[in-house]
Amino acid sequence: MDDGTDLELLERWGDGDGKAGEALARRYFVAVRAYFMTKVPFDYEDLVQETFSRLLRRRESFQGRSSFRVFLFGIAHMVLLEFFRRKRRNERFEPMESSAADLDGGRASSIMAEREHHRILFEALRSLVLREQELLELYYWQGLTAGEIAALHEAPEPTVRTRIRAALKRLGKAYFELSTTTHDRGADEDDFEGWMKEIQAGLGDLRVAAPPPA
Repeated sequence: MDDGTDLELLERWGDGDGKAGEALARRYFVAVRAYFMTKVPFDYEDLVQETFSRLLRRRESFQGRSSFRVFLFGIAHMVLLEFFRRKRRNERFEPMESSAADLDGGRASSIMAEREHHRILFEALRSLVLREQELLELYYWQGLTAGEIAALHEAPEPTVRTRIRAALKRLGKAYFELSTTTHDRGADEDDFEGWMKEIQAGLGDLRVAAPPPA
């Protein structure tokens, strides 16, 4: 039974109602899975599980002052950063200023896509610094408003809107650098927005190819 608001399901889950927890997980599983899969395509399953486990442990800190999505993706964000820092524990670096492709060492083409321009778009996204990749995905795929992202990143909403536009421009530049087809040269920001929305409609169908040999 999926009846109830996010907060109601979370409270019931915390009170021992396992079915409420299952309902809440079903409601957000695709979104959380996609959040990690596009950044760590070969390690995402454990991070998804850790996010929902941590959601239950931290339920008392959610008072409804922000949206549930902001709270959930705030947890996912911290789980992701901790994962990258563990992988680079002997290095001093800022994960959000590195690209997912550099941090994970994999290729975005490991994300399987039926359409070639979608595959290139995944690769272009992963070439951006993680801060920009996350920003675009939260806005175009996860349904967060600029105001909600502002709350998540603790930044003014106008600043977030400016960052989204700048990130979209850099996504376009990265796409053109990766594309080998003449047809794509005519693509503009409206095309990239449209392609992001196309991908959003199929997030539940994202699949990862077999990992490359060690």
